[in-house]
Amino acid sequence: MSTSDRGHTSTGWGIAWAVVAVAGIALWAFLLRGDDPARAWRSLLVNFLFFSSLSAGLVVWPALVRTCNGKWQLGVERYASAAIAFALPSLVALALLWAGSGAWAPWYRVNFHQGVWLDNAFLFGRDLAALLFFWGWAAFHLARRRQGRGKRSGAILLVVYSLVFSLLGFDLVMALDPHFRSNLAGGYFFMSGLYIGISGWALIACLKGGAKPRQLHDLGNLVLAFSMMTTYLMYAHLLPFWYENLPPEIRFLVPRMHNESWSPVSVVLLCTVYFGPLVLLIPARFKENRWTLGAVALLVVAGMWLERWWLVAPTFDVQARLGLSELSLALGCTGLLGLGMLVSPRHLPEETPGGDKP
Repeated sequence: MSTSDRGHTSTGWGIAWAVVAVAGIALWAFLLRGDDPARAWRSLLVNFLFFSSLSAGLVVWPALVRTCNGKWQLGVERYASAAIAFALPSLVALALLWAGSGAWAPWYRVNFHQGVWLDNAFLFGRDLAALLFFWGWAAFHLARRRQGRGKRSGAILLVVYSLVFSLLGFDLVMALDPHFRSNLAGGYFFMSGLYIGISGWALIACLKGGAKPRQLHDLGNLVLAFSMMTTYLMYAHLLPFWYENLPPEIRFLVPRMHNESWSPVSVVLLCTVYFGPLVLLIPARFKENRWTLGAVALLVVAGMWLERWWLVAPTFDVQARLGLSELSLALGCTGLLGLGMLVSPRHLPEETPGGDKP
């Protein structure tokens, strides 16, 4: 394909992503003024949690591979690092959630036993500051990579990611029910974010078509490994909740596992994001084939969006209602991420083996 043809294709995709983004966000804004604005705000929360996890996981993964002295990612690293483009939409979404917290946040102007920790301004203030620091450090790390450095800043990025996204898991998932307690909520949230990120990286590599079979094999192995890790962390949640039967813990389990409207969603998640890769990615040839790996990665990414919805919605709604309120903003955020990732590779470092200096 000639340079002009690639330019026309890129322009066409840019227009398509922009249309998708504008249409999705406009529809969500219209629904926000409808009969159930609280549901629309929670849709923003669901999509913030998913797309921030996806984009942050994509940015973190190349740093994680380099920290482990990996070299196999050269040639596909830029596919993941391009997700830095979602930094601004992620911060804007969190700021909007803060601005509209009076319509949806259960701790808004309510005094719970956590005291000042669940003060609305303190909660969103620390989360916004932490997320701003994460994206700022991610941008700094990529700038170091452009200078042929970045190994040390990449290692620090991993620590920053785990701390910031653990905080978001505690504040914006666990605290949605202020009477629910789980020491694993933060750990599950940031590890499952890495699962989303590696699945997204595998999907993009399959769609781009430039990855070698060995690189696809490594990506498939990581998808499989993190599916088992995420499954284990969720199991570590649910098993103690079940056998201890303590009121502050089973508040999470009962609506999701014993409600006739939500239990089918739990079964779908069990069969797709938790056990699906374990069954589908065991054969090596499935991992090395871009079509089979891409299909599994797409299944996991879609399933993990459903999982983020499953983490939030049952706390507020007895019925499993999945409709335009949720899907419109998912469409809009997909458009923003796609448009950003189309543009940002121009500003990313070249993928050369010389980027391992401190």
